Amino acid sequence: MFKWFKRQMDKIGSPTLDWVQVEVTTHCNGACIYCPHTLMKNRWTGKQMSIELFHKLLPFLKYTDMVYLQGWGEPLLNNDIFEMIRICKDQGKCVGFTTNGMLLTEDTIRKLVDLELDIIGISLAGTTPATHNQIRKGTDFNKLVSNLELLCKIKTERKTHVPAVHLAYLMLRSNFHELKEILPLARKVGAKQIVAGNLTLIIDPKLFIEALFNDTEQIDYYNSRLEEIKNKAASENIIFDYHGPGIDDASLRCRENVLHACVINVEGEVVPCVLIDPVLCENREPGNHNPQCYIFKGQSFPIRGISFGNIQNESLTHIWNKKEYSGFRESFNPKITRSPEQILSEMPQCCVKCYKRLWV
Repeated sequence: MFKWFKRQMDKIGSPTLDWVQVEVTTHCNGACIYCPHTLMKNRWTGKQMSIELFHKLLPFLKYTDMVYLQGWGEPLLNNDIFEMIRICKDQGKCVGFTTNGMLLTEDTIRKLVDLELDIIGISLAGTTPATHNQIRKGTDFNKLVSNLELLCKIKTERKTHVPAVHLAYLMLRSNFHELKEILPLARKVGAKQIVAGNLTLIIDPKLFIEALFNDTEQIDYYNSRLEEIKNKAASENIIFDYHGPGIDDASLRCRENVLHACVINVEGEVVPCVLIDPVLCENREPGNHNPQCYIFKGQSFPIRGISFGNIQNESLTHIWNKKEYSGFRESFNPKITRSPEQILSEMPQCCVKCYKRLWV
C-alpha cells in the first residue's frame, strides 16, 4: 500500500520539464566519420530500449510536453518505435526524433503520418551527394532527398502538415561552403526549420581541425555568412537557427538545457545530456582497460559518464529531486551569485572541459 501511495505522489510531483530525450537505441546503420559509433566500433555494443522500460518512464511525464526519441543511434532501428510514438501521442505529448533517413520507406512514412508524429529531424553534413556521403558514410544523399519528397507527397495527400521536417546540418570546415544551398534544399523537401550546429564531441584528433571554432581567423567570416543565411531564410518564412563558432570561455551556461530537460539513456539511466551518456565510456573491448578519450582545446581527456539514477528502480521524480542532481543543475543556474571561479570548481570536469559549456 505504501509503495502504491508513494508512486501516486511521485506522479503528482512529476518534474516540469521542457522536454525529455529518450535514447531508444544505440544501434545505427550509418558510419559517420565523426560519430562514436564509428570511432569506437571495437568497444561499442548496440542496445535497444525495451517497451517495458519505456512504460516505466511515462507516468512521470505529466508536466512534460515534449518527448524526443533520440540518442546515440538510429531510432527507426527500434521495432517498438511506432508503439512508443503512439503511447506518447495518446498522452497528448509532442513527439519527434532525428533520423539519417535511410529507413524512410513508403510504409514507414505512412505509419509516421498516421501516428501524427510532430517532428522528424534529418541529419545532414552537406548539400551534395559527394560531400554528405563522404562525411556521413553509410547514408545516401539522393536516397534521403527522394524519401523526403515522398514524405511531402504523402503529407499533401493526407492534407496534413505533420511531421514537420527539420534539417540538422553539422557544420565542418570542409562542408561549410555548401551551407549556402541549404535553403533551396529545404524548399525542395518541405522543411520549415533548419539548425546548423558544430562538432562538439571530437574523438578523432584528426577531426580537431574540422571544427569551425578552431579556425579562429575565420570566425567573423563564418558568423557573417550564417547571419546572411538566417536573414534570407526569414524572408522565405523558414526558421534558421545556428550555433556560432565563437568560443565563450567565461560562459557558465550549457546549450543542452540541463536546467529544464534530461536524457533517459537506452538502459534507463537519467543523465543531463548525451555527451556524458554512460554508454560512451563503458569499456566493452575485452582486455582494454583504457578509457575512451575526447579532444578539448587540443588536449585529450577521458570521457566521463554521469548518471543520477535509473528509472528501472527509481522514479524520475525522485531522481530529478535528488540533492546531487539539484546541485549539478545549480551550477548552471544564471541566477546564482557565487563567483565564476567557485562555480567552475564545483562543476564536473567533464562539463568544464566541454564545448557545449563554451556556448558553441
